[in-house]
Amino acid sequence: MTKTRSNLTRRRLPLAGCVVAAVFAAATASAKPARTAAAPRPRNVIVFLGDAGGLPTLSAGGIMAHDRPQSLFIHSMPHVGLSDTSSLNRWVSDSAAGMTAIMTGYKTDNGVVSMIPGAAGAAPRPVKTFMEYAEQRGLSTGVVTNMPIWDATPAACYAHVPSRKDKDAIFAQMLAPRFGDGVDILIGKGRKDAAVSFAKRQTTAEQAFAAAGYRYGDDPALVRQAPRAAVLRDTDFAPLPAVEATIGQLARNPRGYVLMVEWDMHTDDPQAGLRHVVEMDDMIRRVTAIAGKDTLILFTADHSFGLRMGGGDRGQPLAQQFAAAGAKPGTTIANNPIISIEDGHTGEEVIASASGPGAEQVHGFFANTRIFDMLMKAVGWARD
Repeated sequence: MTKTRSNLTRRRLPLAGCVVAAVFAAATASAKPARTAAAPRPRNVIVFLGDAGGLPTLSAGGIMAHDRPQSLFIHSMPHVGLSDTSSLNRWVSDSAAGMTAIMTGYKTDNGVVSMIPGAAGAAPRPVKTFMEYAEQRGLSTGVVTNMPIWDATPAACYAHVPSRKDKDAIFAQMLAPRFGDGVDILIGKGRKDAAVSFAKRQTTAEQAFAAAGYRYGDDPALVRQAPRAAVLRDTDFAPLPAVEATIGQLARNPRGYVLMVEWDMHTDDPQAGLRHVVEMDDMIRRVTAIAGKDTLILFTADHSFGLRMGGGDRGQPLAQQFAAAGAKPGTTIANNPIISIEDGHTGEEVIASASGPGAEQVHGFFANTRIFDMLMKAVGWARD
């Protein structure tokens, strides 16, 4: 019997060895890294910047417009994270430092535009912006804002000044870029400011922009007629036609484009600020539909604002409740029980939401400087 068992054992060993070998081979094969296709890179990048568009403002704006929570298109974007907004020298940022961090990957002091402090007390030095990287590589670029074109947020895309108030230097740098031929499409306010600034140099805005190769005017429809256009005005304009015209013009470049769209969401005037939330949300919805799958679209804010939604009943339009409360004697925007405003910037994180190639990087908590790194990685550019 012992011999028989021994013979059986000997006869089974090769089979067991085959099984072990097969299992080992399968495990080895599964351990090998799978070959995956390279992640697609975006041809175009659009950054939507809600100035002062913090989470409380987005939430109130959506409910005010649609009477349901999380009703904005921004809320449906597939990749979401939360961005710290502190500046280099303050816990609460202004737009200059906030947008500098997003556009350059460096934190700087409040009031400083795309520059960082020099070493050992030296003068501030300029740092290259994402839009300048695009210009250097031959992409088309655009800036659209319902604020003055020289204001801190748009200026951080193309100018470098130690004080955001230096509009003369910002206008000069707008037309004397460090890289490429400068921003191709400029739409914003500040027409009178431009006239005053260029008059100091014994010229007119029309002459200065024409010399730099721009078609100059005050109608956003001008953008459809010229690959380089500067539209400056002192009144509001319809956002969707302006943005669509800009994208249509920029998209003609086979290398792609980078576009920054800023919309003011400060709620010191709560009705205007919350209306602007919906205007930008409509822009993002429309642009997502027309820009193409090769476009990275990102929304974020430079800082938050002191808005708090403190009341309101479901089943009744929030806008009506807010207006009714505001009409009562003694009620101000500071003590309205439905939506109250403390007029100032605040320091909590803001949302960053994204779609398109590279958007998967947007998740978790991160510094605002990380947004620049995400954009650079998405397009495959190395920081100088």
